[in-house]
Amino acid sequence: MGLRKLGERKIIKLLTSRLRRSLGMISDFDDDAASFRFSGKMVATTDMGSMGTHFTNADPAKIGRKIITSNATDLLSKGAIPKYALVSMGFPESTKMEWLEKMYAAMDTQLSQYDAFLIGGDTNKASEFAYSVAMLGEAKGSILKRSSAEEGDCLVLTGNIGSAAAGYLIRKKGFKATAAEKREFFQAQDDPKINAALCKKIWPQAHAGIDVSDGLAFELNEIARLSGKKIVVEWEKIPRSPMLEKFCKRNGLNEEKIALNYGEDYQIVFTTPNAEHGIIIGRVEKGKGVFLKRKGKLKKIQSKGYEHFKSN
Repeated sequence: MGLRKLGERKIIKLLTSRLRRSLGMISDFDDDAASFRFSGKMVATTDMGSMGTHFTNADPAKIGRKIITSNATDLLSKGAIPKYALVSMGFPESTKMEWLEKMYAAMDTQLSQYDAFLIGGDTNKASEFAYSVAMLGEAKGSILKRSSAEEGDCLVLTGNIGSAAAGYLIRKKGFKATAAEKREFFQAQDDPKINAALCKKIWPQAHAGIDVSDGLAFELNEIARLSGKKIVVEWEKIPRSPMLEKFCKRNGLNEEKIALNYGEDYQIVFTTPNAEHGIIIGRVEKGKGVFLKRKGKLKKIQSKGYEHFKSN
């Protein structure tokens, strides 16, 4: 059924009736504002996106999961577990209610992995699908600020990077790929996965953290700049799909650029003196800037990554 026939109030009633509701809430969907009891350190993030910019696949379940994951990684990078989300959306009146229900169900399921809840938001008519999310989390330990890296720390990464960029390039730019490459790279682009259990193991001794949403080179430069430190990352240690090199060679692409300067991976980089967990990719040293070590040679990495209004 189309949204025009339903109207906003009926849409909200249908969507919220299918969501899990937290018993800890004082008020939620039925009131003017959500209210809840909170103890400890609250961590907040917000994000917005649109169909043309942030999604290359119109599958509502994948969109719903990616919306939650892209916000959850902001919190996880700070040492916080997601607790509550407020999601506001705009969509054309031609949008089918069934499409919306699938997306909200996927968001709710994704939030349930953290025992988190969708507690409010807003809906509006728009020319294309767009959303805005505010997500609140709780940190029981130290807040892992970008400015807190220390000399001697190891750099640890939670998973592969570069695959999401490859998926984007195949779908939007028409680069050639095998069936296996499409499956893996589209999965990374459409439905990124973050290992929250691994993050929790890293947190206790970590000093700094940042999620890889705008490209590894940019994120590392932010830690180096704000911490006043030098970072050396080793190319051979950066986790990448075994298929990425072949894909790049076949299409005349620079694998280094794909891995370092794109984004949408939604993995997390932490700095920690204890590298027992995660994938070690480099170290923090005295000095300034970010440097890539490859085949024994060191070169400076510029702060290049995705940037709204400038990047395509």
